[in-house]
Amino acid sequence: MGKRYYCEYCDKSFADNPISRKTHLTGNSHLQIRKAHYDALRDEKDILNEDRNKKPCRAYLSTGECKFGDRCQYSHLTNEDRARLSDHIAVKEELTQSRLRGKSNSKTDLKESLNKWTENLIKRQKLEKDMKEEPDRVKTREIYLPEYKLAECLQSFPNIPPSLLPPERKEILSSHYVEWGW
Repeated sequence: MGKRYYCEYCDKSFADNPISRKTHLTGNSHLQIRKAHYDALRDEKDILNEDRNKKPCRAYLSTGECKFGDRCQYSHLTNEDRARLSDHIAVKEELTQSRLRGKSNSKTDLKESLNKWTENLIKRQKLEKDMKEEPDRVKTREIYLPEYKLAECLQSFPNIPPSLLPPERKEILSSHYVEWGW
């Protein structure tokens, strides 16, 4: 048995030779399924812009069905659907604008976090230096724990797996490690 070509769009396999592959890839059913796949992934803005140039489909408006389906050259969107799409696009654009505005504020946040990090680094280096200089003397040392925060991109999800949640302070303090290094 020779090599077989598997088309993921059509969920079919056939003998892998240039003639049968070309016949399948240029076939009407494959092209329709492939177009339907990529149409499902299109952006709302593209759908709305493309639909604005089309006239309404009379068959779809009168019966609710069109025998041409996705291949119809006329629009199947109602005014309500268009309004919903334009609202959705406006909300998305507003979110991107707010994120861009938030990035300008993040520079000051970055400076603050960098300053905190350098302060903690200096404290830690000082503690290590003191421990090396006076190894016999028992010191109560301040425990440095970094401040963990949940990433902004994950905050919108309701059920985040425990592996992605930041550890709590009590969990870090209660964990016992045989070796702990800097």
